[in-house]
Amino acid sequence: MAHRSRTSSRVVGALLIGAVLCGTAACTADGSPDDRSGASDRPNSTTVAAVQKAVKKGAELNSLSYRLSGKVPGQGTVKGKASFSLRPRAADMRMTASGGVQAGEFSVRLVGDAGYLGGGERAAAVLDGKHWLKFALQDKEAGGFGGMLRQADQDPAAQASLLAQSDDVKKAGEETVAGVRTTHYAGVVDVAELLKKRADKSPLDAGRRTKVVEQYQQLGVSELHLDIWVGPGDRTVKLRERAQAAQGPLDVTIRFLDANKPVTVQAPPASDTLDLARKLRESKKELG
Repeated sequence: MAHRSRTSSRVVGALLIGAVLCGTAACTADGSPDDRSGASDRPNSTTVAAVQKAVKKGAELNSLSYRLSGKVPGQGTVKGKASFSLRPRAADMRMTASGGVQAGEFSVRLVGDAGYLGGGERAAAVLDGKHWLKFALQDKEAGGFGGMLRQADQDPAAQASLLAQSDDVKKAGEETVAGVRTTHYAGVVDVAELLKKRADKSPLDAGRRTKVVEQYQQLGVSELHLDIWVGPGDRTVKLRERAQAAQGPLDVTIRFLDANKPVTVQAPPASDTLDLARKLRESKKELG
């Protein structure tokens, strides 16, 4: 039983890691970090002020729904949709991966301090017929799995806010995104320096900012290329993040959808869920 529990945990972790990594800006799309998105204007006060206004609007968001797509190194092409809220804490990510080792459909749900990873029939094959694996986010016994779920608990508004800290933020032009007229801004930020310097007059909560920076550090990102497209009302319409991470190039494009609308996430049925912490406790008892 103990051996099977450990094997199941490892296998389902391999099945679901692609979905979680995609939720932490580990997707790739066309282009590379060296592509500066055609930015040509020198930094100026008007550009900086416009980006700061968009950051302020994003910081005010309590909930957001968004789509993302791209390619995860070693995982294949990934696309999906996610919704999250800060208060109450909840998130629902649904991903489809193809062309890679982790091909299939995956789901990640966060409900309070509990996280759930689902991998369909492939997960059921190694989880005693269950389709979901439950983790307590703060449970040290969950090991690396708890870290995976914390990474999935991302905050796109906080990610976009980092552009305001770029020393070379530029206006890259005017573009229409999904029928919305937007202004495109781009810049590069030094991830290591983000926590060293104070974000003057930043409307973003310090905890949210620190959390997103640490996520990039965990991925081994040192230099982050950011592009945002800002529409009417200073609302961010699209975000693109690019970097060279420890395991290869990372690139993700996020299309912001509904903002500040109710997000309801339900835990999977207990009858269809394997509780990792309980399994680990049972294994320890069996081992004496």
